[in-house]
Amino acid sequence: MDLLKLLQDKAEYFSTSEDDRGVSSVVSHIEIAERHYENGKSGDDYLFNDAIYRSNQAFEGALKEAYRIITGSNPNKITPHKIEKYFEENDVLKERVLQLFTNYRTEWRNKSTHDYKLYFSEQEAFLAIVNISAFINILLDQMVQKRAYDKEDDELKTSPPAKETSTGSKPLIDRVVELLISFSKEVPDKTSGSVIQRITEVELIGSLTAFVNNLAEDINVLPEYSISRKQDGRNYYADFFLQRDEEKLIIEIKNPSHGISRILSSGTEQLLNYLTASGVADGVLYIPPLTKNEELEIMRLSKVIGGITYNLIQIYPKKRLNKSIQPTANAAAD
Repeated sequence: MDLLKLLQDKAEYFSTSEDDRGVSSVVSHIEIAERHYENGKSGDDYLFNDAIYRSNQAFEGALKEAYRIITGSNPNKITPHKIEKYFEENDVLKERVLQLFTNYRTEWRNKSTHDYKLYFSEQEAFLAIVNISAFINILLDQMVQKRAYDKEDDELKTSPPAKETSTGSKPLIDRVVELLISFSKEVPDKTSGSVIQRITEVELIGSLTAFVNNLAEDINVLPEYSISRKQDGRNYYADFFLQRDEEKLIIEIKNPSHGISRILSSGTEQLLNYLTASGVADGVLYIPPLTKNEELEIMRLSKVIGGITYNLIQIYPKKRLNKSIQPTANAAAD
């Protein structure tokens, strides 16, 4: 896994705006930290310290960029320490991001900042770069999700679609299917790539959150919902937990560019794990279309596990599924 390449790819999302140029500066600090690390291995071992100091600059820069994008406020006159406290005290960072944030701050940033006599080894420089790269990668996901939410929210407020009025009597799962079908009509306009159309799952989560919030105010939407499995205390993270009064629902989103037939099977199993761990009986596996000419297939199925019936709905592009299974059919014919 190339962590730097992942950072560079995600930073591209912010490359079209002059206001977001600080994001690429954060990635540049990581690039330079890696160069210091490689040069340090060649004999100039004092550069391991410089690699960690560059990682610290990336850490502080990432905090400022995240503060600006997530809160919508200018961070220029706020110290990194105050931003850290704000993130800690206001539940701004998601659980997974917060864990990495705390780890880097306590294990690397604080120690190297407050003790100028420290001398870092090759292994310590390596760990610092890996830790800060992991933190910023996950933090960028949250930043992309927030930017996608804001963009969708602005578009809906500028030209809102007609809201349906007689939807309150429908079960939550049926109402959500309607919303996902309607949202699917927008997805092709959000894709990028001239040859292969693509969109990331974090973009979809941000956009869909804004879409449901605007069109179904009676539904409470919690993206990236943490589920703790009682058997072993392991945490799962479902893409969405939705609730309307006493009705509850989990949505799992999958990227259609990965091959529909494969992710239908694995995604359904993953969704079932979330349902059984959470005690929620209804779930939707959603695979959006990437082009406007793709017809959606809607499949309903139920699974009985431990005496409990779980209701699942699969929504996916029918045309893309046919394409994904075509090579298998040809191979059988040969």
